[in-house]
Amino acid sequence: MPSMDESDERPRFQRVEWAEIAPRRRRATPERVTFALGVTVLLTLVLYDTYVAHVYLVGSWEVTPVDWAVMLGGICLAAYGVVPALRRPRSTRRIFRAIRAQTTLLGSVATLGFVAVLGLVAAPVLGEPSLTFNYAYQPPVGFTVQIYNTGCLGEVLQGPGITRYCRGSLYYPLGTNYRGQPLDYLLISGARTAVYVVAFTAAFIVPLATAVGVAAGLRGGRVDDFLMAYVDVQVSVPALFLYFVGYMYFGPSLLLLLATFGLLSWGGIARLVRSEVLQCREDGYVRLARSLGASDRYLATRHVLPNVTNTLVPAVFHLFAILVVAEAGVAFLGFSDIERHSWGSTIAEGLSTDPMYPHEVWWVSTVPALALAATVVAFKLAGDGLRDAFDPRTEN
Repeated sequence: MPSMDESDERPRFQRVEWAEIAPRRRRATPERVTFALGVTVLLTLVLYDTYVAHVYLVGSWEVTPVDWAVMLGGICLAAYGVVPALRRPRSTRRIFRAIRAQTTLLGSVATLGFVAVLGLVAAPVLGEPSLTFNYAYQPPVGFTVQIYNTGCLGEVLQGPGITRYCRGSLYYPLGTNYRGQPLDYLLISGARTAVYVVAFTAAFIVPLATAVGVAAGLRGGRVDDFLMAYVDVQVSVPALFLYFVGYMYFGPSLLLLLATFGLLSWGGIARLVRSEVLQCREDGYVRLARSLGASDRYLATRHVLPNVTNTLVPAVFHLFAILVVAEAGVAFLGFSDIERHSWGSTIAEGLSTDPMYPHEVWWVSTVPALALAATVVAFKLAGDGLRDAFDPRTEN
């Protein structure tokens, strides 16, 4: 009788979704239909906003140009990310099982999901609170701060002489800044800006970088030389300098920042994808498919892309972290839109205080700094964990 170990080593046939690899001749695929419907609705809203009246999505959330761009990116992600996932339930379940099996990965994905919910749902629902300068620098719950020329919503404690201290209250659980704005609102608004950065990058920048890398690796020759020469020129242009040039002529704009930093930051991903494609195209199954008449598009979508995820996924999440930090850095320097709150601008507010010292109002800069650090770490850990989850070679 064979032992338990011998029975586990019996060869198994890998399940193949033949409907997914069969040639498609129909043009109205679910992805294209979803994209077309989404773009139609979006164009209708744009025309209504331009010629009839302003469009408000939720409450007082008036749509701006960067909102239109992010909504277009959301349509792209839904059409070519969510719809394919729903059409491949077996692969989707495998990815979810891999996420649940890794505690670190599950925690990082939950953190990023929480940030996304805060930015997309909580920010527009809560709305922007009014300025209350009389309650500036209210401390968080459980902490006290010396009162100078402001009021106190919590308990007032008497110190030596005429010194008085204010104890934090539940009315502002995370405290306030110098304008009396609650830190929880600033934290949520900063999450919304971070979500915009990630959505724009995932919808427009990552597909562009992947397409350039795959085209250069598969076609080779002059196409490869031209595309890589362009990448070399692009990565040599500092994104911050280009943003400052645009800032001079167009003023502060999140859309300008996303365009400059995003369009000049994908060269590294394109190079990584190209190097992986150069290795994949020499594998036996790719050469066999090519000899049977498979087109470059078929090779890219069916054979090459699924086998470069182990390099592409960590690089993409690393790019997310870099661009979130870059946006916070620009906001920290004061070159961002003052009407759009960012974690970087809130950190800067905590370091320029008067008449108090920065360490006396530590929560103004500490709370957004912790949120920024947690988000960046979550991106790093999620990228490393999802590398194995998306890799089809790890399927059980």
